[in-house]
Amino acid sequence: MRRFAARWLHAWAPALAAVLLVGGQATPATALVPGDPTATGHTRESVRAATWNMCGEAGGRTASDAGYCPWRNGAATGRYDEDGFSIPDGSGPRRKMEGVVRLINERKLNAVLLQEVCVGRTPGDATGTSHLDELKKLLPAGEWSFASAGVTRPDDPHGVEPERRDPELLDSEGSDCRGDHLTGTLSNAIAVKGKITWRSEDDFGTPVGTGLSMNSGTILCAEVEGWESHLCSTHISNFHSDTTKEKKEPHWEVPISTDTAAAYYQKQLDIVERVVKRFPSVVLGGDFNTSNQTTLKPLYDLMAECDQRAYFPGDAVNEHTKLTRGNEVTSANGGYTSYTMTSSKIDYLFSTGGFTGCDSRTEFGDSTDYLVATQSECHLGKRNCRPDDDAYSDHTPVYGYTQGGPAVSWKLDGSATATTGPTDELNGSSGDGTSDWRTAEHGGALYMDGRVDEAIVARAPAVDTTHSFTVSAWAKLDADAGTSAVVSQDGTRVSGMILFYNAGDNSWRFGLPRADADGWNIDQAVAPGAVKGRWTRLTGVYDASTGKVSLFVDGTKEAETTHTARWAAAGPFVVGRDLVSGVRNAGFKGHIQRAEAFSYALRDDQVASYSGTMTAPTDKSVAMPVVEGMNSQGCHQHGDLYGNAFGTAATLTPTLTATVRHPDPSKDVWAEFSLWDNTTSTQILSLGTPGSKSSTVKGQGTVSLTVPTLTPGHSYGWRVRTADATTNNNPVSANCHFLTPAA
Repeated sequence: MRRFAARWLHAWAPALAAVLLVGGQATPATALVPGDPTATGHTRESVRAATWNMCGEAGGRTASDAGYCPWRNGAATGRYDEDGFSIPDGSGPRRKMEGVVRLINERKLNAVLLQEVCVGRTPGDATGTSHLDELKKLLPAGEWSFASAGVTRPDDPHGVEPERRDPELLDSEGSDCRGDHLTGTLSNAIAVKGKITWRSEDDFGTPVGTGLSMNSGTILCAEVEGWESHLCSTHISNFHSDTTKEKKEPHWEVPISTDTAAAYYQKQLDIVERVVKRFPSVVLGGDFNTSNQTTLKPLYDLMAECDQRAYFPGDAVNEHTKLTRGNEVTSANGGYTSYTMTSSKIDYLFSTGGFTGCDSRTEFGDSTDYLVATQSECHLGKRNCRPDDDAYSDHTPVYGYTQGGPAVSWKLDGSATATTGPTDELNGSSGDGTSDWRTAEHGGALYMDGRVDEAIVARAPAVDTTHSFTVSAWAKLDADAGTSAVVSQDGTRVSGMILFYNAGDNSWRFGLPRADADGWNIDQAVAPGAVKGRWTRLTGVYDASTGKVSLFVDGTKEAETTHTARWAAAGPFVVGRDLVSGVRNAGFKGHIQRAEAFSYALRDDQVASYSGTMTAPTDKSVAMPVVEGMNSQGCHQHGDLYGNAFGTAATLTPTLTATVRHPDPSKDVWAEFSLWDNTTSTQILSLGTPGSKSSTVKGQGTVSLTVPTLTPGHSYGWRVRTADATTNNNPVSANCHFLTPAA
């Protein structure tokens, strides 16, 4: 892989090659604007990501040293070297990564974006370990993959990035990590629960000899197999003039003005903006070294930042992520006798698809008491400072969950995967195993005769009823149906939420009980006029931040109420009954199909779209079988500067594959492909023309098309739209790219 260097640094570099779209092709998709009613965030893979600057090899060995950060080398051993300094045990890199794994496990993350970590091994080092090597040991083998990009520190004695190669790294340029028990390259890194199939790195490339006093960084991006969203990690330096530093190195000789420093900051931000625009969907995290959010307006205009809003009552916004000691007073031996702690927000997590929740894990920041009155050896003479167990960095991690697909989606169509969930605990099964799967209704549906034992039950909850969530299902009531629960989730004595038909007044209802107690004390949105014998799409939405409970019938909001008495229903997700006063109740009489739950509140326009619009075939799409190695499915707009940004197809007749979904499970749905030759500007297939149609599925599924024989060694672009027999407004995927093998 090659580094994609910033053009403003290397004036000689050729312009990044633009993707050539011919034959009436639209321009490549760009990032979605938060709140855009056409956004389809609910169709994407949910990214549960954190960004965290680990200050992995920061300067000082004692708390009063500049750049001190906890666990650089490890805990005290009780032994001292010949100069009387405390000898650490070398556990520091592992302790930091134990904090990362703790965060992953506690918050069920599938991606972490790290800054200031050590990666690989420095040539010639016989001892020490790197952070990423320790992280690999701590995470389940084979489940996670990694990418990294080197960063240059301003006090690098070479004054430039040394060029090295390492099979674990994209490009191992960067400064050697410092510290008695550290090895490797100072880097940005990405760890993801999945397979990274492509990565890119764009240098900020701060020139030497300007007096700039912070790291020269990068933006590192990765593509994950089966994910629509790309991941990017960055560290922007907020340069300033340093005229007091002793001039020991050439690159400190020229102090710079405030205006020049601001211009360099903007250069970095411009590169980040340009990079994220390449992707149709992206999650960006990093240390931006500014608490002035106005400075980051170009990114806010493109994406949502996760901590700008509350997701439930009492949820703090814009929580601080950086802890700094100020007003320091030191003793004669260099220990702290007093200081004050200040904090600021300089770490941010952005996404094009919006978020369902966000928080700063403030407990993981270094707020240790380093006063010599508390730690008598925490001074320059002993260098034995003991961080708190939770103090992993001087930054706190920010984590958030993007709007993705449903947490549970049971097709209930009689197939082998009719009740398959994302985990074993969210697979569904019938209480007595007698549910009738033989019905062909509406493309295949579950029929229940009103007995509560026929309900389909998971082993775990699908949503957190104290937070925002959405539930949805298709239902058709029998003519003689009584009160019937479509979807619910058990508490101890009563369901925490119930989407149901009430026979007393012939209404559809979505209700949230006020307490996990006996009786019927419930806040409910009521939509009169339920029609028996007709398939109906029902959606219940709870927005915990506003307390609003909304009921949609066939995509239209029909009723709304307020619910503020939040409590957690920790029992299983259920289709076909509810729980009242500890008794299973309201067995469904009729047909149910495609029951789903989302861990966030769909917007009104998203409910309407999800109920009436086919899904763009971009989630979990796979471009084509590729040759072995780190190849990309190419669903991005990255310029092909070095000719290797995209994956290479295994044959000259590759099979293109996409996932399609119709809102009506009874409808036939397929994909129509467009294919063009970037090398010769030849249009091969156009949407809607003969030969562009894929195989067909009922309701949803994976479809494919094998293309005509292509030319060896050419670059191709393709895209796809979902289609059925009647819809005119067909959603179109992002543009994808690949290379053909040479002759």
